[in-house]
Amino acid sequence: MDLFSKFKKDYFNYLISIILPSFISALSIPVFKNLLGAKGYGKFSIWFNAILIATAILSGWIAQSIIRFFPASTNKRSFSRQAIILSLKTQGIFFVPVFIVAFYVGHDLLLALLTSLVLFATSLQFTILPIIQSSFLSRKIILSEIIRVTTYVGGAVLLLKFSGLSYLYSLFIAVFSSYLFSLFFLIKKALQFFKEEDFELNTTLEKILLFKKFFKYGAPLSLWFLFSYLISYADKLFMFKYEGAEAQGNYQAIFDLLFRGITLIISPVVTSLFPILTSAYERGNKTEIRKFIKKIIIFEISGFTVASILYWWFGADLLRLILKTPNTETFRLMGFIVICGTFIWQLAILAQKRFELKLNSFFLLAMVVIAFTIQLIFYFLFKSNNNILVYPAGFLLSAFVYLLLISFSELISFSRSFSRKPKFINLKM
Repeated sequence: MDLFSKFKKDYFNYLISIILPSFISALSIPVFKNLLGAKGYGKFSIWFNAILIATAILSGWIAQSIIRFFPASTNKRSFSRQAIILSLKTQGIFFVPVFIVAFYVGHDLLLALLTSLVLFATSLQFTILPIIQSSFLSRKIILSEIIRVTTYVGGAVLLLKFSGLSYLYSLFIAVFSSYLFSLFFLIKKALQFFKEEDFELNTTLEKILLFKKFFKYGAPLSLWFLFSYLISYADKLFMFKYEGAEAQGNYQAIFDLLFRGITLIISPVVTSLFPILTSAYERGNKTEIRKFIKKIIIFEISGFTVASILYWWFGADLLRLILKTPNTETFRLMGFIVICGTFIWQLAILAQKRFELKLNSFFLLAMVVIAFTIQLIFYFLFKSNNNILVYPAGFLLSAFVYLLLISFSELISFSRSFSRKPKFINLKM
């Protein structure tokens, strides 16, 4: 099976694993909002999003390292066991500090304990998932996500209706239980997959070397996750401060619907792509990788073209009707800018894979920091223009700058290929 055929198979599996849980979660939102009220639901969302950010920082470096180094490991079972132990130790070290911070913010001991437990469970699941991905068991992820979401929604509704507990306690107990059930399922499937491999007891030196390799490659990527999140968050903060809550709320709704909708379709590309690329890279199939990447780039550019046509044909009007945003050319253009920025950012995520394959993660961190800094400078320079398009334009600018920075060497090579003088063969009669 060639790389593209394997990619198509995994892509559709990951797409299903995202769409089905997202559909169930979408149906549950109005239920939870009615049970909790807007204020209660908003407060839970703030706490849970903070946990997800902390999860990316604490376990992102391990997850990315697993995907990168898994194909080259001689004993997959032993490698996976070491990675899980490393994750357990990391979460154990940060358990008490997270508890203290959560208690300081919320002034609630039980809420602080539940926050720490949820962070522990989500981080451990984020460690198991790349092992399953790298083993090309994408169908198992579909089942694990269905288990997680149905357990969360069902448990949360039952606890909210019948337990008499605080809504935050009920929701976090449901979240913790859902990740735990999903985690047990994934561990069981991983053990079944690796059962034929001999178990090797690793020495202390080998464990230390693994930690150094993971940390050197993965730590910059954890910080990269943080800055990439800030790039898509800073525009809302600045708009709220300088344009007010109403303008920011309309923009937030447009951004969430378009950005998340496009990402929903494209994110399985990245999820299925990297394990395939890493495995091929370790086998030395660099020519096949280049052909494969070109096909994916064409796929994404075609997606952008179709999305743009549909948006100007009827999407902008449909968006206005759904979100009840002002019927002005400014807000129509705002949506298109978000579409452009989202597709450029997704292309950048694809372009950066060659640096991840070469273990040059610190370079990616430096480039995303530069892109974010330019975005901040842009906002400070144009904040007094009284034009709300400045804020989505800042997001678009930062995405474009990041893509340009990580593609600069490729662009130079491409331009030089046109500047070279053609060689003529001198045929003498």
